[in-house]
Amino acid sequence: MLTLRALLDSVRNHPTSLAVESRVRAAQGSRVAAGTFGNPVLSYQVDQTPFPGGRSLVGLEREAMTTATFPLEFLYQRGPRVSRANAELRAAQSDATLARQRLGLDAASAYYRVALGQVQVATTRDLLGWLDTLVVYNRSRVREGVAAEADLLRSQLERDRVGAEAAMQEAELARSRAALASYISASPTPGELTVAIDDAPFPLATLTPDVTVRSASGEAVSGAIVSVDARPDIRAARERVAASKAAVTSERSMLVRQLGATIGTMQSGHLTSMIAGVSLPIPVFDQNRGEIQRAGAERDAATYELASQERMANAELRGAIDAARILTERTSALVRQDSSNFLARADESRRIALGAYREGAVPLFQVIDAARAWVDARMTYYQTIAAQHQSVLSLIVAQGLDLSTALPNLTSHGENLR
Repeated sequence: MLTLRALLDSVRNHPTSLAVESRVRAAQGSRVAAGTFGNPVLSYQVDQTPFPGGRSLVGLEREAMTTATFPLEFLYQRGPRVSRANAELRAAQSDATLARQRLGLDAASAYYRVALGQVQVATTRDLLGWLDTLVVYNRSRVREGVAAEADLLRSQLERDRVGAEAAMQEAELARSRAALASYISASPTPGELTVAIDDAPFPLATLTPDVTVRSASGEAVSGAIVSVDARPDIRAARERVAASKAAVTSERSMLVRQLGATIGTMQSGHLTSMIAGVSLPIPVFDQNRGEIQRAGAERDAATYELASQERMANAELRGAIDAARILTERTSALVRQDSSNFLARADESRRIALGAYREGAVPLFQVIDAARAWVDARMTYYQTIAAQHQSVLSLIVAQGLDLSTALPNLTSHGENLR
């Protein structure tokens, strides 16, 4: 029996999760590369010396020069590079969190498809058995000559129709189980995979703290309840803005390239002297003007994308809160454990219709209609609960919370249907 919490724990080892973790490690490698210092250049040069095998030069003393040049670009270029790499690393980490959240939602969606498929198949099998008893009852009445054969044929037709529906539903359930098995680390045989569906809604009160949502300009958004600052897509967008700003600074620092300091010795005969110097290119022509323009445009684009992402996140969050509240109110009314319980009324309606038919008070079509209403009631009941569960999961993701840790505990457990 697979639970939703066990599924979400298993998703952490899904290849998609491992792939995004690898991308984070790639960003960490880029951060290491950005902070690496340049290598010094060692140079050795001889002068006034004959070619190998040639005669010695008369009147000229051999000169040898050994120098080491140390690049100094890190003094003004390393800082922007490191800042950009740090921001890109944080953006990659946020993207990884977002990918895991979406993977969890996809897995939960597959989970509830299997759960509703199990409910539908179990309900249809129950109805099929109930119709079998109705066919047996009508057959005996036809043999006794107290009922028309039309009722027997109509009940047999309804039973065969439901049997065909059951076969199609079982086939669809098999496909849903196979899709769900792809999210599980140790994939079981799809035919043996059974999930648990609860008959209670998720609690909602702990998921809506009294925090105001603010827009990109810092103004409060009317009607909002919680903040979107923790959402990984918002964090990633903000880090990309920071990375693009650091990229502009980095491109501007490239105006002066290949700055270096040289130190060494020079030997001329028996004399040794020191060599020291600085190499500084003169930026007569700005070779990086186009790159600065490109980096500035990318910074502006990242800023606009952040504003757009914040708008969509605020709208998504408000919609998720409203949807979760509406469905929670509806499911709370459906699961009341009293005589007015939704499923209890459906069971009683079918029982009364069958009893009245046996007494000759109602025609057969009313009994079949009551049976179909019973099926619709059960499916509506569990579909509404599943929709409430998924709306709460969407609300958790819309707030930027982790599904595994923020998943609410159910207050009661219902029937596990195969």
